[in-house]
Amino acid sequence: MAALASGIAATAGQQPRQTHPNVVIILVDDMGYGDPGCFNPESRISTPNIDGLAVAGMKFLDAHAPGPLCHLSRYGLLTGRYPFRTDVTRWPTEPVIEDGQETLATLAKRAGYHTAIVGKWHLGFKERGYDQPLHGGPVDHGFETFFGMRASTDIPPYFYIRGDRAVEVPTDSVEDEFSPDWSPIQGRRRLGGKIAPGMQLDQTLPRFTDEAIAVIREHGKSGRQGPLLLYLAYPAPHTPWLPSAEHRGQSDAGLYGDFAEMVDSEIGRVTSELKDSGIWDDTLIVFASDNGPCWSEKDVQRFGHDSAGGLRGMKGDAWEAGHRMPFIVSWPRVVEPGSSTEQTVCFTDLLATFASIVGEKLDDQIAVDSYNLLPVLLGFHPDERPIRPPVVTQAGSAPEMFAIRGGKWKLITGLGSGGFSKPKRIAQDSDGPSGQLYDLDADLREERNLYAERPGVVERAVEALNLTRAQPTPRTSLIPGAVDASGLDRKVMCGYQAWFNTPDDGSALGWKHWARRAGDRFGPGNATVDLWPDVSELDADERFATGFTLADGTPAEVYSSVHPKTVLRHFGWMQEHGIDGVFLQRFANGLNEGPVLENKNSALRSVRGAALATGRVYAVMYDLSGLRAGETQRVYRDWERLSEEERLTSDSQYLSHNGKPLVAVWGIGFHDGGKPRDYSLEECRTLVSRLKQSGCAVMLGVPTGWRTLSRDSVKDAALHEIILMADVVSPWTPGRYRDRNGVREHARNWWQPDVEWCEKHEVDYLPVVFPGFSWHNLTGAKLAEIPREGGRFLWSQFVAAKKAGASMAYVAMFDEVDEGTAIFKCTNNPPVGEGVDFLTYEGLPTDHYLWLTGEAGRMFRDEQPASARLPVRER
Repeated sequence: MAALASGIAATAGQQPRQTHPNVVIILVDDMGYGDPGCFNPESRISTPNIDGLAVAGMKFLDAHAPGPLCHLSRYGLLTGRYPFRTDVTRWPTEPVIEDGQETLATLAKRAGYHTAIVGKWHLGFKERGYDQPLHGGPVDHGFETFFGMRASTDIPPYFYIRGDRAVEVPTDSVEDEFSPDWSPIQGRRRLGGKIAPGMQLDQTLPRFTDEAIAVIREHGKSGRQGPLLLYLAYPAPHTPWLPSAEHRGQSDAGLYGDFAEMVDSEIGRVTSELKDSGIWDDTLIVFASDNGPCWSEKDVQRFGHDSAGGLRGMKGDAWEAGHRMPFIVSWPRVVEPGSSTEQTVCFTDLLATFASIVGEKLDDQIAVDSYNLLPVLLGFHPDERPIRPPVVTQAGSAPEMFAIRGGKWKLITGLGSGGFSKPKRIAQDSDGPSGQLYDLDADLREERNLYAERPGVVERAVEALNLTRAQPTPRTSLIPGAVDASGLDRKVMCGYQAWFNTPDDGSALGWKHWARRAGDRFGPGNATVDLWPDVSELDADERFATGFTLADGTPAEVYSSVHPKTVLRHFGWMQEHGIDGVFLQRFANGLNEGPVLENKNSALRSVRGAALATGRVYAVMYDLSGLRAGETQRVYRDWERLSEEERLTSDSQYLSHNGKPLVAVWGIGFHDGGKPRDYSLEECRTLVSRLKQSGCAVMLGVPTGWRTLSRDSVKDAALHEIILMADVVSPWTPGRYRDRNGVREHARNWWQPDVEWCEKHEVDYLPVVFPGFSWHNLTGAKLAEIPREGGRFLWSQFVAAKKAGASMAYVAMFDEVDEGTAIFKCTNNPPVGEGVDFLTYEGLPTDHYLWLTGEAGRMFRDEQPASARLPVRER
């Protein structure tokens, strides 16, 4: 996974800028799915601060705790492992987390974070007396500081811990306390036992908030470099329900509602401090509850408030209310405000997600039940495509009972709730079902058991459950054939222009790149393209009618590059044919504010999502063409924003090289008609230097004559000095040869000496190949000026580059129908009419050049020989 560009310091004396977000995880205790108003509009509890997080961020409507009890949930959240993989029952006297086990905090420390926990631990210590160090707790598992309690405020002994020592040893005693108007697991329930002298349990919440605020302030005052990870684990609204005087009697849901409103108020104090301290905009906040509420149907009738939000059951249960939780992520400038997702996820996924954000690679044997949710947070991953394997939950009070949720189906391997709801267990009738199966799309209340009716679904679910318990699904296997993003070597990449617009695509750019005059009708006499895209696979909302007509009299249609579905389709074609990925073209002369920049950003968002969804790699390529003197600084400012604010290089499929995220800069060292370009080589040197200082690998697009300072190159030795600063050099070749004889000559005179020069100077070499060339409709030149020869012209370049010593190749271009260099699907039945001239693929399959490029990838991976003979396609 590519690391984020961290520690950007352009000039000597500057302090590195923080590029990872602060992370604040707020975990409340026993709050139901239906308590926050943002999840239940009919809630009788006021939660303006939790609701505010939802307004600022993304609600997960189908998020699950790793288990329906406190310690189960916390173990999964911190380790990325389901709690059934260890013995969580040992928590009262022994640590549940093993020595050396990866946690969110150990990962954060490696990434340069300062780590703190405040609140409820509930994962055990090596208890050898409370006057002795409490080993095996937070400070032994990655947290630098800890202030909190060993467990809940109804489980003795009661005392505060700082670091690994009791603040005061619990030497006093308290008696059992229960509320006569509530059940034994509700109200002011508190078990008797030892307590620290003077400790007041009703002050626990404000005390923890004070401590959390102190952590935030101290982090800001200390001048420490690096971001903050704060895990704030409130032990409420778990029993005992102890609302302060100002909250008592204020809700419409009794004592519980009052206490829940107090919890919300304390959260508001923390979020206010983040804003007052000036770090809100740089902070990712996760809000969740650890498990379901202690709230029965009787309570719903009594108060008119459904703490479960329409779900069945309560805390401890295998039913949905036991573990489907309110879950919110707020991340200014990254997560879309007011958004939501129906992806089925689990708290265990936080660790892999955090690893992706900070650019830490996770071995598949670490945090085995954690899957990266970053594509969902970025808005790229469609809800209909699961981001992770099915979620597995073990019932809280019946450990033999498991639930597995995949898609709409939920299987429970026993009868009854498995938790606090009655009956906990139900004996199987002689001829009745032995478990429960629910279609949650049609039956969210889990009222119609389909176990006996759908044996095939049951069988598949049981198989998936057993497989998950025995051998978790590796993260690397989720996308079959995912491309390794760690380097360019042995890859075939394509240029991806993504510059086509239509008047109806929302870009306000008209027929950009389709038509010579983008504001006029795209039809005969107003076209720039020589190939016509094959849109037969596109859905109706992806196709846009033009003024051209097909042979059957119907309007000819094209696509828009900003449509995420179409970009995903293009990447699907790459995946199908084994093409490694793309360099997304980002023209620097369009980086000013306005619709052109927003169009580029929209295309980038679509490419990011498509790459993550299909396992292709991508990198940004800045094209300097058209810049005036002094304007190259635009590139660095844009890259700084993409890497720091958009977290571009944290994507698992963003391409790295030499261990660093790769950024390409095209257009260095060219002359235009014998005259150097307006931007100087010295400007280019500064740009490359700043990109390198920011932690990037840099690829340079240069002229064919770069090595000899001849032909299309400036005659200035400073070009060589700049190339020696880079990691990869890629000379431009389209139009430099026109047939297969020219390819052989070019390889002999240019590619082979280039490779030798690069090997001597330890710079990697990426040759450019192209399938043919035609810009008849753009310039009036001859149609098919450089013929494709059915793919033989392109294949000859792949083979010649490989034999010249190149270990990688760059295809220009995937989608450029303007100059007839596209390799994606183009039709053999383009528009017709008087004065209408378009190329075809000469009757070849529309995916012919995609297939051929995939075959070249196999050749560069040494999976087939570099033979001059065109490969034979199996049908």
